Amino acid sequence: MKRLFAALLSLGLLVGLAPTGSAGPSAGGLSSDNIEYLSSVPFEQSTTTGARVIGKYLYVTSWKSWSIYDISDPENPQMLSVTPFAQDSATNQGDPARFENEDVATNGKILVFSEELPRSMLYVYDVEDKTNPVLLSMTPGFGQHTMSCVLDCKWLYGSDGYIIDLRNPAKPVKEKTGWGEGMPATGGHDVNEVAPGIVLTATDPMMVLDARKDPAHPKLLATAERMNEFIHSVQWPNQTKDKFALSTGETWVPGTDARCKPTSAGLTTWSTTNWKKTHTLTKVDTIRPTNGTVSDGNPPVNAPFGCSSHWFQQHPDFHNGGLVAAGYYNHGTRIYRVDSKGKISEEGWFLPAAGGTSGAYWVTDRIIYAMDYQRGFYILKYTGKF
Repeated sequence: MKRLFAALLSLGLLVGLAPTGSAGPSAGGLSSDNIEYLSSVPFEQSTTTGARVIGKYLYVTSWKSWSIYDISDPENPQMLSVTPFAQDSATNQGDPARFENEDVATNGKILVFSEELPRSMLYVYDVEDKTNPVLLSMTPGFGQHTMSCVLDCKWLYGSDGYIIDLRNPAKPVKEKTGWGEGMPATGGHDVNEVAPGIVLTATDPMMVLDARKDPAHPKLLATAERMNEFIHSVQWPNQTKDKFALSTGETWVPGTDARCKPTSAGLTTWSTTNWKKTHTLTKVDTIRPTNGTVSDGNPPVNAPFGCSSHWFQQHPDFHNGGLVAAGYYNHGTRIYRVDSKGKISEEGWFLPAAGGTSGAYWVTDRIIYAMDYQRGFYILKYTGKF
């Protein structure tokens, strides 16, 4: 299907299929009339997996390298450096590929790459000089699927519970106990420091942990209702002051059923009202992807990735509701609106030609970078209302 879609785009045959409200085909794909495709940036055989924006810099990872861009002009990012993993082949058993650093952990001074496969390895780089990153340490047995910074990257929390003392980046130390020990959920996919020392876990149930006084032994502050689904990533806007927390799931089923189902992973809103008293986050709403006709912004099938949400980010002006941008694999980039009651509606979309979108990130209040496993990353402009 993706080859047919690309061929039709190249021939201009999808123009007649674009419905009212759609901007029609572009060089990058098809979009709603409030999203403009600006350009794309090819990246290391297009295995782009994750990104993070710190100030005027973008950090992008793949399975074979990672790069730093100057995004002072967000519509024209400039690459400052690329660090290929092959240069470490003498010390990583000759394998130039690393899987997989989706959630980029950096404070702009150090950057962490956590390798899960084919071996468990934790890499720490000095990125003070954006043009010349330096490998500080490489520690076997310390890697997990994702690794997240806590307390300005002085500590790391891994997806399956590891706690790494990184106060000396050249000599990481793994704590004997993990952040999930004795908790209602042990391990998961990711964690997110949503306020200094306050961690929200992508587990089922989600947990709010307090690492401020003793990051090696965080305290449980609250849990969410159990969702009975795999929770992939989490956000709590405005440093836990917002009345909504957000999560996405993942139903990644390559090579099996590529059609969407009523259980396909989507975006969920959670009420945080009185959470300090109730110690509970309560589910409000979930919006899930559906299959369609391509021209309506939804692919007929989801090959090769499956029908699923993935990494997402709320708009910079999100406050008790607002816009959210999310990567949805073969469903591309989706823009949702959360209203004042936590209900979710779709606001816009960008469906790439032959793409698989990993995550979407607001760079400004208008510009979105969409990371794509097959195409590098797209630069999109949201032209709709806030």
